[in-house]
Amino acid sequence: MPMHARHLMAAVALLAAGCASGPPEWVASPLSDDGLAATDCVRDSGKLALDRDIALAKARAGIARLYEQRVGAMDRAWAGLRGTGAPFAPVSKSVAEQTLTGLPPARVEYVDIEGARQLCAMVAVEGERAQQVFERLVTASGETVDEDTREALLKAFLGAAPG
Repeated sequence: MPMHARHLMAAVALLAAGCASGPPEWVASPLSDDGLAATDCVRDSGKLALDRDIALAKARAGIARLYEQRVGAMDRAWAGLRGTGAPFAPVSKSVAEQTLTGLPPARVEYVDIEGARQLCAMVAVEGERAQQVFERLVTASGETVDEDTREALLKAFLGAAPG
């Protein structure tokens, strides 16, 4: 093997090793095909219970922000389809309090991120539970929603591109 090829392979190996110190995929990009997911981490303090509570609180705050974004997407979809205001934002807080408060962790584990041990927590609202949150939003809005509009709103809530 020529010398320059060996140097190139060594450089690629070093880059790959450097990238390996980043967060795992479930932490860096928490995804859910059929709902909402959020992850956050805290540096290991040696106090598992405290670290877990903080990481979960931060992840729950993240899912609340994502929920607000998705409700905004529903309102934009509604306005685009109906040409009228935003019926979901006004009821979203009460629905969130009923459905998102105290979400249990979907995943909690220690990970090494850039050489530092961190406790990461993920919370998720998926599947049937995500569908229930969506239905509560629609019901609480008091709007009559036909099937085509319901499908577009659900796609907006789940973060799917309208299709």
